[in-house]
Amino acid sequence: MACLAHSLDQIYPPEHGPEANAIAKQGLLASDFLPQTTFKKGNFPRRNCLIAVMAVAKVVIESGIKGGSMNTANLAHSYGRELFAVPGRATDSRSMGCHELIVQQKAQLLSDPNYLVETLGWKTNEKKSHLQQKLFVTLTPEEQKVVDLLNQHSKLHLYELALRLEKKVSSLSALLLQLEMKGVARALPGKYFECI
Repeated sequence: MACLAHSLDQIYPPEHGPEANAIAKQGLLASDFLPQTTFKKGNFPRRNCLIAVMAVAKVVIESGIKGGSMNTANLAHSYGRELFAVPGRATDSRSMGCHELIVQQKAQLLSDPNYLVETLGWKTNEKKSHLQQKLFVTLTPEEQKVVDLLNQHSKLHLYELALRLEKKVSSLSALLLQLEMKGVARALPGKYFECI
């Protein structure tokens, strides 16, 4: 998938035409711009917003303190998306942005791609451990709403749960912790939750 900084009826720069066609055949080109919108350098922040919203996670491999990658990373962080940064040499200006994201605790340090796979819960070949659910669990009305919603889906992200239940993340987190302690729900990597 590629997010464009211009409308779908043009490709900029034109040399990227073959790559855009290949992506469109096997994936998706996405744009937030109406047809015949004139391309401008100022389109990139708007494009970065689209990337930040659509991506489950963002990985910053190299970035200076300022620039498009940092703009997108900060947007992704503000939207509650998973954010990872690859560390580099302390003296390399192209690693300063990554280090800054890690120091500010906006991004998780990513030194092994397997950590990304595990954190996002993408491992499919692992056998799930089946926990014994307690037979007689007393739930508050608020806890029951959370359980009912989780039972409707295989898993839900913390922020999606908060949005659907119209709750603050802080109060929902306390409810989820109670449900975990009661053996009714469990946390998954990447801030996802499921019923047991």
